[in-house]
Amino acid sequence: MKRMILLCLVMASCSSVTKGPDQDQAYENAMDTGRSAFELGHPDQSESQYRAAMDRALIRDDAAQIHDAGFNLATALLEENKPADALTALDRTGKALKLRQYSQTSELELVRSAALYRQHDLTGSEASALVALQSPDVGIRNRAAYLAGLGASDQGDTAQLTRMEALLAPSKEPAAMLDHQDLAARLALLNHAPALALEQAMSLTQKRRDAQDYEGMRRALLVAAQAAEAQGDMNTAAALRQQELSSRSVQQTGHVEKASITVSAVSAPAAAIR
Repeated sequence: MKRMILLCLVMASCSSVTKGPDQDQAYENAMDTGRSAFELGHPDQSESQYRAAMDRALIRDDAAQIHDAGFNLATALLEENKPADALTALDRTGKALKLRQYSQTSELELVRSAALYRQHDLTGSEASALVALQSPDVGIRNRAAYLAGLGASDQGDTAQLTRMEALLAPSKEPAAMLDHQDLAARLALLNHAPALALEQAMSLTQKRRDAQDYEGMRRALLVAAQAAEAQGDMNTAAALRQQELSSRSVQQTGHVEKASITVSAVSAPAAAIR
């Protein structure tokens, strides 16, 4: 099995799949159809497919499949901006896995961290991110460091943000490099270097846009707005906030294709994900 954790990223697409012998075809079909719908920007359609896959996994009493279907379902719900529903799906999945003594749940903690961050539960988000940070999977660790860094930034915790920025610094994986630039811009802002923060955030805005990671792009715009405010440039700050609001408002009305979650991964058949 080969795992590709491409966060927010392609955090453009998400899906966790564990392949093995004697697969249930109905489960496989639901997972494949759900992934295709997600990649086409229809998380609502992928949600129904992943629910069907979860039912098949429970019928089969297959812990690995329960994990993968639950992960994908929660990620699809998060992409639909339904963090509460995502947490419910994660709780259900966690209980099913605990019953079956399945302990490989770091991916679930990563999605939980993202969902809690969406709900502005910074303490809970950080706790889940730190659990995911213990994963043997470097992709999960990178994303967990990013989520923990976001929470630290929002709380003004310079020490924790510095630690998470340092963890991401060595990575050459494209998504992790963008996440590192985000944390670096936030760290510059907390360290009273608004000019550097503005430069990094504006550069990141373009990179996120090019990657069709519009959630990440909007976060970068807000960091840039804060940096402009710190320099006393209120006109630029107001314009940047309006750009962020315009993008977010149109996406929330469903008039554009949804593009990014805060955590994701992509899977391919016979391989393995925001």
